[in-house]
Amino acid sequence: MKLSKRLQLIADVISEYKQGSTLADIGSDHGYLPCYLVKNQIITCAYACDVAKGPLESAKETIKMHGLEDQVFALLGNGLDPLINRQVDMISISGMGSYLISEILDAHREYLRGVKVMFLQANANNDHLRKYLFANDWIIVDERMVKDAGHIYEVMVVTSRKNKAITYTRKDEEFGPILINNQGSLFKEKWEKQYRVYQKIQTTLPHDHPRYHEINDKMKMIEEVLHERS
Repeated sequence: MKLSKRLQLIADVISEYKQGSTLADIGSDHGYLPCYLVKNQIITCAYACDVAKGPLESAKETIKMHGLEDQVFALLGNGLDPLINRQVDMISISGMGSYLISEILDAHREYLRGVKVMFLQANANNDHLRKYLFANDWIIVDERMVKDAGHIYEVMVVTSRKNKAITYTRKDEEFGPILINNQGSLFKEKWEKQYRVYQKIQTTLPHDHPRYHEINDKMKMIEEVLHERS
């Protein structure tokens, strides 16, 4: 079973940071990730959850195709709702926006107390997701980047914050506390491109516009961060 580069990276970090043997994949679509993890004996049991019937039927087909009906279970429902009466060690949420991921987590904060580790990949606005995590006693223990079909994705490995002394800065929220200290070629590519986007937006705004100054602050942060490691 061959995964996309994005899903393969998620599978790799799950293999590296797994705790326990049961995982729920939220927004599982075709169920590729949970089936891959079970088939390769990285985990022993998985739930492929999706809010839409179409993708869930696709997941069921994938499960059946690989003969994993006794280990991978397709569940219909919104966010973490299908898991409420089930116990899982790990949760993966990928392929959706940061705002939606934050809403899914926020709806079941009590349930998440029993989850050992989460693997999160947002398609955009990673700063929003990090801000939510930091404000709700989660820490990021690792972050990885991958380029797939022309888009750069970030994968976060998240656990609960036991040490309340851990604090995060605005730069940690914007760039990622791990990524900012391990700047690879994809990190530079992403932020150099974002810098150019901000420059173009600025040309459309008057200098006294609040958005102009907001963008100016972000551009200064990008300059500082990239120059720190140059």
